[in-house]
Amino acid sequence: MLQVVVPVFLVILVGYGFGRKHQFAAEAEKLINEYVLYIALPALLFLAVARANPADLAQWPFMAATLTGIAAAYLAGLFLARAKGVSAPQSSIVGMAACYGTTGYMGIPILIAAFGPKAAVPAAIATILHNIPAIMTVIITHDLTGQKQSSPLASAGRALATTLKNPLTMAVLAGAFFCLLRIPLPTILTSFAGFLAAAAGPTALFALGLGLARIPFSAARLSAMAGWITPVVLIKILIQPLVTLGMIALAFKADIDIWYATAVVMAAQPIGAGAYVFGKKYGYFSEETSLAIIVSLLMTVLTLTLVLQTFAASIPA
Repeated sequence: MLQVVVPVFLVILVGYGFGRKHQFAAEAEKLINEYVLYIALPALLFLAVARANPADLAQWPFMAATLTGIAAAYLAGLFLARAKGVSAPQSSIVGMAACYGTTGYMGIPILIAAFGPKAAVPAAIATILHNIPAIMTVIITHDLTGQKQSSPLASAGRALATTLKNPLTMAVLAGAFFCLLRIPLPTILTSFAGFLAAAAGPTALFALGLGLARIPFSAARLSAMAGWITPVVLIKILIQPLVTLGMIALAFKADIDIWYATAVVMAAQPIGAGAYVFGKKYGYFSEETSLAIIVSLLMTVLTLTLVLQTFAASIPA
């Protein structure tokens, strides 16, 4: 599976090198990220879900295993924070860093490269499952326990509105509308979305590299924060996929298929930039998260290769 993983990381490396060399490229980075987030990835997710079999949208063991892995990693992050004397709402950022992965920018391209187009629908659903719980939990926690407290109902409504406005969520919901109502896609719409979707994978990976180039990294900073970074990274890339794998294998006894593989591969993704964004927004744990993102990304060169290799024989591309 190195032939799948290495090209993916090479595209990220090209984006990183370009971002480091061209410091003037901040506006270009913003534009590329917005193209990926608002156009290319939504086109890919919409097309995948709209073309799906309606039965594919009711993969309950897959959803339960995915959410169990996310919950286990989040709770492990909270336990780590509490052990270090950090309470709510700040502890929710640590929890998010421990469970929130690069499912859209990296997970989708890796799954499609490894297993082909059949991975698109599971990847689309997994992306939403990995985004909504973490984002809503952080928002609600800060609303209920922060300085400006709001009612639980108002907090839940605000968190739901934020997640539903996410273009990836909107794309999956739009695709589900076409799928469940069995509305045939017009040829022009299919071709249009297909053109945009074709650029989603490489552009997302390049944009991820550009974003990493903005993160200051040094051995001294890494050493000073190792007490935070090491456990958070291990929770994200080891505990979360192991819990997800165990949930599917033991509780549901599911056959190894593309849904099984997608649940584990998505759980094994490195820490996503969204955790850094929320850390910056709420003024806590952003520096630690930025370093943890880089460390987890480097480690997943090995761990993701092993995970993909495990499923390669059972699920050929």
